[in-house]
Parts: sequence; structure tokens; C-alpha cells
Amino acid sequence: RAEGDGGEGEGEGVGGGRHVVVIGAGPCGLFAALTLARAGVRVTLCERGKPVEQRGRSIGALIKRRVLDPESNFCYGEGGAGTWSDGKLTTRIGRNSAAGRTVLQTL
Repeated sequence: RAEGDGGEGEGEGVGGGRHVVVIGAGPCGLFAALTLARAGVRVTLCERGKPVEQRGRSIGALIKRRVLDPESNFCYGEGGAGTWSDGKLTTRIGRNSAAGRTVLQTL
């Protein structure tokens, strides 16, 4: 249960006093956190890795000098794994559903 969710009867309606923790600042985590916040839910977004600007330096060090930062690399950090690949969102360009287009336009 989410923190602040007292069970039956509580949490009905928009937000309902709930607090949700979203793990990961990749596209899914970012969009989930934004959607929840817009619905009035208190959200805490947790990300293991570094912000995307710092993460770029970590990935550069990995590629050029073979220095691995276990907390900031291709797998961990803001933007998720797709930040340095074609990603799941862009592989369907031209064939995206309305929901997929909404995510792309929002982020």
C-alpha cells in the first residue's frame, strides 16, 4: 500500500491524500510520476543514477577510458537505458498509438 493509504474508504477521488514512490527516472517512471502528480497524488521520484548531464560524463569516461561508475552508466541514471540508444519509444515512429504519441509529446 502507498503511504497515507489507510485502506477502505480513504484515497477515493483525485489524489485522495495518497503518496506514491516511483522508482526510476526513465521514460516510464517520469511519465508515471507526472501523470500521478497531475492527478493530485503526492509523488516521490527515486533514481539510482546521476542527472542526465552528469551521466553523459560518466558514459564518456566508460567509452573513452573504460572507467565504470557503477551508479551512473548505460543502465542507471536519469532518462533510463534508452537515453543512449534508440529506445523503445522511438522504434515505433510512424506507427505510434495515440497513447504513445502522448508520451513522446509530453516528455
